[in-house]
Amino acid sequence: MKNILFAFLLSFCLTFTVVAKNDGGGGNSGGNSGGNSGGNSGGNSGGSSGNSSDGGGGFVYSGSTGYDQELKRILFEIEKKENYDGALRDLETYVYENPQNANGWNLIGFASRKLGKFDDAELYYNTGLEIEPQHDDILAYQGELYLQTNRYEMALENLAILTDLCTFNCTEKKELAEAVKKYEIENNL
Repeated sequence: MKNILFAFLLSFCLTFTVVAKNDGGGGNSGGNSGGNSGGNSGGNSGGSSGNSSDGGGGFVYSGSTGYDQELKRILFEIEKKENYDGALRDLETYVYENPQNANGWNLIGFASRKLGKFDDAELYYNTGLEIEPQHDDILAYQGELYLQTNRYEMALENLAILTDLCTFNCTEKKELAEAVKKYEIENNL
């Protein structure tokens, strides 16, 4: 009986810790996604936070697609330090603890791609797109992955999607278009 009670309390504490970590403020959270991929991507990829409440005003689950403090710290490791190995380790933990955060999946895909782990990157980008199908950063970076793995037509499909999504000042669309143009020149297309 004592062991059952201990196991119950331990699982409750672990659940509470994850919930507390996921509660990034309870509101809309935008963020900059980026990294160096032939240029700096500083486009906004915020969005609605997807928060839902228990109705009693207490517990709020943040299945956010925004950037909480931990993800901002990891993003700094990627953008400013280009520490892809360290960021990848942190992101593996992050996406395990925050599986509904599309930006986490975007960044783990980005770090994996930068490290040449293309199969992993593709899996991570696809997971992020399952959560947020119109995530402009993921679509752009996935398009770059397609070019790196010689899947030109698929990169063009992502560019077409971004062209439909982005109507004004869309850095992600511009970067992917430039990457496509460079690929075409290098491959005489």
